[in-house]
Amino acid sequence: MNRRIAIYHTLWFRVVLWLVLFAAALMAGIMLLVERNMREVLILEGIDKGVGIARGLALNVEDPLLTGDDIYLFSAVRSAEQSPGISYAYIVDAKNKVRAASDLQQVGKPLMLERTPYGADTGATYRVTRAGWEGDEVFDLEVPIVTLGEQRLTLGAIHLGLGQESIRAAVSQMRIKLFGLALAALIVGGVVAALMSRFFVRPVNLLVDGVHAIGAGNFEQRIQLARKDEIGQLTVAFNEMAQSLREKEFIKNTLERYVSKELAEQILQQQTIKLGGEERVVTILFCDIRRFTSLAEEYPATEVVEFLNEFFSRMIRVINEHGGMVDKLLGDAVMALFGAPVALGDDALRAVRCAVEMQQEAERLNRDSEELEMPPLEMGIGINTGPVVAGNIGSETRMEYTVIGDNVNVAARLQGVAKLGEVMISEGTLNEIADSVEVTKLDPMTLKGKQKPVGVFRVDRLLDPST
Repeated sequence: MNRRIAIYHTLWFRVVLWLVLFAAALMAGIMLLVERNMREVLILEGIDKGVGIARGLALNVEDPLLTGDDIYLFSAVRSAEQSPGISYAYIVDAKNKVRAASDLQQVGKPLMLERTPYGADTGATYRVTRAGWEGDEVFDLEVPIVTLGEQRLTLGAIHLGLGQESIRAAVSQMRIKLFGLALAALIVGGVVAALMSRFFVRPVNLLVDGVHAIGAGNFEQRIQLARKDEIGQLTVAFNEMAQSLREKEFIKNTLERYVSKELAEQILQQQTIKLGGEERVVTILFCDIRRFTSLAEEYPATEVVEFLNEFFSRMIRVINEHGGMVDKLLGDAVMALFGAPVALGDDALRAVRCAVEMQQEAERLNRDSEELEMPPLEMGIGINTGPVVAGNIGSETRMEYTVIGDNVNVAARLQGVAKLGEVMISEGTLNEIADSVEVTKLDPMTLKGKQKPVGVFRVDRLLDPST
């Protein structure tokens, strides 16, 4: 039964989901790495820019700091604070006292900043630390003010606060762009993954449909898929399996035309078929058309063959319906077995019931044959039950399943003495079904090679099992 699979259980959905999740995780990692690197680059660029401003400022304030030109110092501080990214500017002397600042209240006081180290120590050139400023974190850049003579003296330092607003803005813009690119990549990747997964899942669905078709008995099912990968190999293997099953089914159907269904299944189940037999009790049925030779001489061969085929078709159908096995078609006669190769327990009774219905079918065939202007069919049936040797008789290259023994000859002789519409049974058969039939005892029959006569009984009617 082909049950519908929930979409979240389908293979293509899981492939797409895992690929999208993997791509999302990969893009998130890349975004974090790029953001971190970009932040570091922007910080270094800001520091380099601040160092340039601070050094230029340090060169210009050397003399004013020595001469006490506070006006110039304040002017230099205001000029520095107007540069983009500069949060504050301080000029301090050698004792760390503020000489110039935008906040006049800080002038003359020691510079007090809560600073924490940042990066590696750059020595006496400049120093960068993290510092708090108006509720935000800035980078405090400290550049010393030194004299230019042979004897270099430190006069003080320039402190610039490098704000992070521009860095955050640049990182935010970059994050938005990366997110857009990542989203576009995920969408494109999801579509590509869906197409690729369907490319791989489609053959699987074809295989599933093929298996369902094979299970339903359609051995003509084939999968047309030209691929050179593992799925292609699986498709080839499936088609070979279907072909093998088709051939086996063909052999089975063909075999059932020549032997019973039970024997055909038994043969197909065996790994090897060996010559030999076993002794078992079997009921043998013979039926024969009376005066068939003269019939064949009076009518065209095509009509005779057509009539004979119709006769065999009807008789074989009746035999199969009663669980018998057609052993041989002997010209105008039929030999059937009940109890071989498979015994069902009531083989003798089924054989007699089959014989009665065969006579009834012969009457129906006579009525149907009036249109062909064929003479009425006269048929006699003989049945015997007894031990025989049943098995594969012949050679390794040509064999048939049959039974041999005196009891086969007895059944054939009983058929010979049966008149139109009669069913003759032996004493061995009667002993098996005495409570199920009403018979008339006839004179015993003496067979060639047997010292004692064989009891002969004509079946008059079948008794109702319920009475």
